[in-house]
Amino acid sequence: MTTIAAEQTGNHDVRTRPETGAAPPAPGMTPGPGQTPGSRLGPTEDFPEDLTGLCMAELQVLHSRITRQLDHDYLTDPAGPHTWTVDRSFELAAELDARDTA
Repeated sequence: MTTIAAEQTGNHDVRTRPETGAAPPAPGMTPGPGQTPGSRLGPTEDFPEDLTGLCMAELQVLHSRITRQLDHDYLTDPAGPHTWTVDRSFELAAELDARDTA
């Protein structure tokens, strides 16, 4: 019988420890209806109205989730990404640019 030693990484995935080399079981987390996986932010999910109130780390995480959603939409939808996702991407880019020049 093989035992699996895994460590939580804090973002709902599990990594194996190098000493065992065994693959962990797949996490059983599935998004609810109308929700996208935690690494993406779908067009119907909440988005802050004022980005200036977010700290840089929160802004970067939001940008990452929107970028992953854009990538997913380009790869899976022949019509391309949702208009709201594109608009959110532009808003985030503008806020990040503003902080870079400040």
